[in-house]
Amino acid sequence: MKDLVKHVLSSLRWRWADQRGAAMMIAAGSMVALVSAIALAVDVGMLTVARTESQQVADGAALAGAGALILSPDNIAFATAEAINFSSRNDIRGSTAVVLPQDVTVDVNLDRVTVRVVRTQARGNPVGTFFARIFGVNAVNLVTDATAQASPAGGINCPLPIALPDRWLEGPGSDPRSFEPQDGDSYVPWMNTSTDPVTYNDNYTGYSSADVGTQITLKSNTANGDMQPFWYYPWRPPNQAGADDYRTNVRSCVDPTAEYSVNQSVAVEPGNMAGPTMQGFRDLMDLDPHATWNSQMNCITDASEALSTNASYCRSSPRVRPIPLFDPRYGPETAAETFKFTNFAGIFVEEIKGKDVIARWIGYTALRPAAPGTTSTTPFKVLQLVE
Repeated sequence: MKDLVKHVLSSLRWRWADQRGAAMMIAAGSMVALVSAIALAVDVGMLTVARTESQQVADGAALAGAGALILSPDNIAFATAEAINFSSRNDIRGSTAVVLPQDVTVDVNLDRVTVRVVRTQARGNPVGTFFARIFGVNAVNLVTDATAQASPAGGINCPLPIALPDRWLEGPGSDPRSFEPQDGDSYVPWMNTSTDPVTYNDNYTGYSSADVGTQITLKSNTANGDMQPFWYYPWRPPNQAGADDYRTNVRSCVDPTAEYSVNQSVAVEPGNMAGPTMQGFRDLMDLDPHATWNSQMNCITDASEALSTNASYCRSSPRVRPIPLFDPRYGPETAAETFKFTNFAGIFVEEIKGKDVIARWIGYTALRPAAPGTTSTTPFKVLQLVE
């Protein structure tokens, strides 16, 4: 019996002294902790992406709403609808963003629109988690907001030295390729500068935020025939002349301090400027040869990210330029020596095909206001995020 007890005690002492397998137990415990940390990191990363996407929706919807106040001042319903419409075209973590009327605040006195994007338990649309469910956290609430304002601009700097006819409403029997008032085509400007104070037209026939990203083809005007939608007409900035100045104004501008505003009269550029126009646009393309239009996000990215849906790749480009618009009823096509600007818009110069320039309509947010402290005789406005 003593020998048996002695043998058992000896065996136990040997097993207690043997530490083989301890490292495996420590490693197993560490793996559990490491996997838990990685799992939480995945959820944190996912929630960070969701917040970024939600903020982008809020920013864009607020800009869309404020843009509506440019087209139709004091129109709260229109600004609200534009903000909601923009948000519905975007996703947050694969689900369509939902902005309700109560999430949009319109201040017509300041021309401001605030949009709140809400993903909460109370709304029934919180952001779901993955691994955090292990700890009982199945979803989290997410709320982002943004405020955009349509701010008065002192004027427009460095517009292209070509002008386009503003959009008109086609008559029922009219040729859509030309402006034919005799066949029912009509044009309503966005504002009446002949009144004091200036008044605005809710039935403006021109472009809107819904046209952002639309591809347009700029063609040189011809001496004969009716005016067509995207024929461009050269004009001459004051105190400038010649093909060299004209080409420079296409590429950048001769005088970056000069301002241009709605209702301003300018002189028609005489002569055939088709050659200098194309040379200037080629120079402009060379300033940023890798820029491209990303149709997934309606923004400019590098060509390598043309199909990306990552908004962080969106960027600016010198190929974004303001372009003046004119009333098609009183434009240079009528052989007048001068004509007036009725509006401005931004375009992205996408490519050149033969004698045509392919561009993207990017609305009114591409315009740069004049230097701080300057004033303008017309209340042209540009968009900016303020909060």
